[in-house]
Amino acid sequence: MKIVYNWLKEFVELRAPAAELAARLAVSGTNIGGVENGAHGAVIEAELTTNRPDCLGHYGMAREVSAIYRLPLKALQPKPAEGAGKVSDAVRVEIQAPELCGRFTARVIRGVKIAPSPAWLRERLEASGVASINNVVDATNYVMLELGHALHAFDYDLVRDHRIVVRKAKPGEKMKTLDGVERALNPEICLVCDGDGARAVGIGGIMGGAETEISFSTKNVLIECAWFEPIAIRRATRFLRLYSEASTRFGRGADPEMAEVASRRCTELILQLAGGDLLAGVVDVYPGKRATKKITLRRSELLRIMGADVADKEIEAILGALGFAPVRVDENRGATGSLLAAWECTQPSWRAEVEREIDLIEEVARIHGLDKFPPRFPVSRQAARQLPHAEEQERLRERLVGLGYQEIVTIPHVAEERNEIFRPAEAAPARLANPLSEEAGVLRSTGAVTMAAAIEWNLNHGQRNVRLFEIGRHYRLGARGAGNAGAGAGGHRGSAGEIDTRGGAGV
Repeated sequence: MKIVYNWLKEFVELRAPAAELAARLAVSGTNIGGVENGAHGAVIEAELTTNRPDCLGHYGMAREVSAIYRLPLKALQPKPAEGAGKVSDAVRVEIQAPELCGRFTARVIRGVKIAPSPAWLRERLEASGVASINNVVDATNYVMLELGHALHAFDYDLVRDHRIVVRKAKPGEKMKTLDGVERALNPEICLVCDGDGARAVGIGGIMGGAETEISFSTKNVLIECAWFEPIAIRRATRFLRLYSEASTRFGRGADPEMAEVASRRCTELILQLAGGDLLAGVVDVYPGKRATKKITLRRSELLRIMGADVADKEIEAILGALGFAPVRVDENRGATGSLLAAWECTQPSWRAEVEREIDLIEEVARIHGLDKFPPRFPVSRQAARQLPHAEEQERLRERLVGLGYQEIVTIPHVAEERNEIFRPAEAAPARLANPLSEEAGVLRSTGAVTMAAAIEWNLNHGQRNVRLFEIGRHYRLGARGAGNAGAGAGGHRGSAGEIDTRGGAGV
């Protein structure tokens, strides 16, 4: 995520220079790749983890900044001027696959003038790594980068019957996407179709279709802003090998409540850039609104986990700035500093990953400053005990190191194709129900799988004499599910070119 510093300042009155901001973001848990100073200001490169889709837009990052610096965050209040006609008379929307598409909004603007975007808009898109197309398409991309929610614009006159149908793809179905490629689909892929639902005009949450794209002859525009199920998006992108800015956001879990706000913001910007008349209202099909979740944070638990206290006002300021709306609910709520203090927090729609008390403790700790908590070992609730085979493993480790081997530690998630090369015939593979990628679909059946990969990596990077070992675990599927056992693996490549990889169990 490229954070344009001057864009960020439109939402929070920040005075700290970009380099200082980058350092503060890093301390609060955001990985920072660097800061570039270009002709139009500083750009901060943020490497976001998959659990923070709320920060895939400048407004989400501004919320983080407002919490760190205790600065007010500008409220989102887009108010596009509406014309006389009703959008409900101009377009119909039907969701036939609510398990894939949880919300779909549509707005229509008539009489737009397609043209190149103004310089300020092109410069911001360029700074964010997005190419400029035309004023309407650029408006959708601009709002995506601003609010973190992807949109799509259709040529309204090319949408059959002015009707949208969201459904699953049919077996053997194909469609041509905006990049000009005809793609084979599977029944787990969400399609946005028009008319009677027969023609696909977009792959939901990933890429639009070529038949209804915006061109310089477009006069009327249909704006889609929807919410698509994250797991389905990730599976579809892997199957299609098609990745986009939209799929990145929907695949990580976009905010369903932001769809209508982003739609208003986009139409407001299109009216500014391309003119036209916005039909009144919005078509908003929302079959499965997410229930509001309450989470309680206890001071005693924060103190137990972090080992140091945080003042009442600090806790409330941090959680309030992040959108959790904390309310004291303990019997001593009139007293400050009470060990029995407890706050009931409301999970914001943009932070679906925050579900437990420990998650709230993490939020308070990272914004307060992890460096302000004393380092200490966690308190053990039971007497320490030696793990089975610990002495044998340590003796083996010392012996192998003495023979010139280097110890490695690898992740046991591997590709099934690689696992099959080494898997013993009697060992059923332990497949993951929801793998992060095809390269991590099963747990290794033997240590030889990851050992061979480590040797291969070293050879590819010019290491000609490799002596490695690993003491870890392998996994095999039994009658009661996946089980694991201790395992050891060693491998070397000698100077004569021979490669030896061995895996053993019960080490």
